[in-house]
Amino acid sequence: MNTKENFENAFSIAENSTERFWEAFLVTMGSMSWTQEQTENLFRKYLDQNKTAREEGSRLMEEVVSQAKRNQQQIQKMIEDAVVGAFGNLDIPTFSYIQELSNKVDELSKKVDNL
Repeated sequence: MNTKENFENAFSIAENSTERFWEAFLVTMGSMSWTQEQTENLFRKYLDQNKTAREEGSRLMEEVVSQAKRNQQQIQKMIEDAVVGAFGNLDIPTFSYIQELSNKVDELSKKVDNL
């Protein structure tokens, strides 16, 4: 082999190596791009699921608070009905009844004094 053939062979090997390097580089860049895309999709799905969970949690909390208010109103109504029923069965004089009796006693006292 002569020098010219050696140079041509060396340049051919260098050119072939450079082509293989660029092919490997492009494959590596493609893999990195695909990995980045997949990572972005994964995070996007995660954020969407997190948003959905947050919205559902807020809606559920509103329903729980609303139900608690309704329960409180029902319990309050039941207690009021029970108290009214219990005191309704007792013959406890009210303030107006006592006032009426006091007025009648005053009227009768005046009639007795006039006799």
